[in-house]
Amino acid sequence: MLDQTKNKPSRKQEIVETFVVFAVMTGLLLPVRLIFYTYVSTHWFGSFGLVSAISVLMVVLVKKKKLGRFGQMFENQMRKVQRGKRKILAYGQAALFLLLLGGTIVAIELGNSTYLDIKTQLLERLEGIDDPQKMLAESKKMTPQDWITGFAGFVLAIFFAFPQISALLAILNEMYAGWLLHFYTVALVETLEMTGILIFYRITLSREQNNT
Repeated sequence: MLDQTKNKPSRKQEIVETFVVFAVMTGLLLPVRLIFYTYVSTHWFGSFGLVSAISVLMVVLVKKKKLGRFGQMFENQMRKVQRGKRKILAYGQAALFLLLLGGTIVAIELGNSTYLDIKTQLLERLEGIDDPQKMLAESKKMTPQDWITGFAGFVLAIFFAFPQISALLAILNEMYAGWLLHFYTVALVETLEMTGILIFYRITLSREQNNT
């Protein structure tokens, strides 16, 4: 009887494969999103369509065994994610990121429209400290307890003072010349794309199991 453990990748090899797949996916798709969003269109749908086409092409090449060793590592990772605790972690993380990223984008948009009056009032109160460099300098004086308290207060405010939080996020986005919304949009598109790939492999693997 053959020893199955000989073909089983070591823990170190699994970590290396996970890192390689993540690095290649990020290195390939993230620049495409940033360039498209910055120089072509700020609408998320266009970026999503372009990157989807690239991702579909990559998956097809993987299935046709055209990407060599990387293709094997990519498919191994997709298969592993569909099992046990990894599946719960992967889909739970995707759902959480979609909620946070999508909610933040909506909040910024509402801060610039529905809650514009609140944004204007906050800007008047923040006059003189609306410089990112000044805010960064002030943040360095904060203790770990201050950060924890502030984060807890921010989370509670999302539920009990959403208009104010929405206006504040819109102000922060304005302070950073729109880059906050820019990166949140790019991150949302990336999360949608990876979720789509995970679902595709889940369906593919289910069909393979049914055919065996």
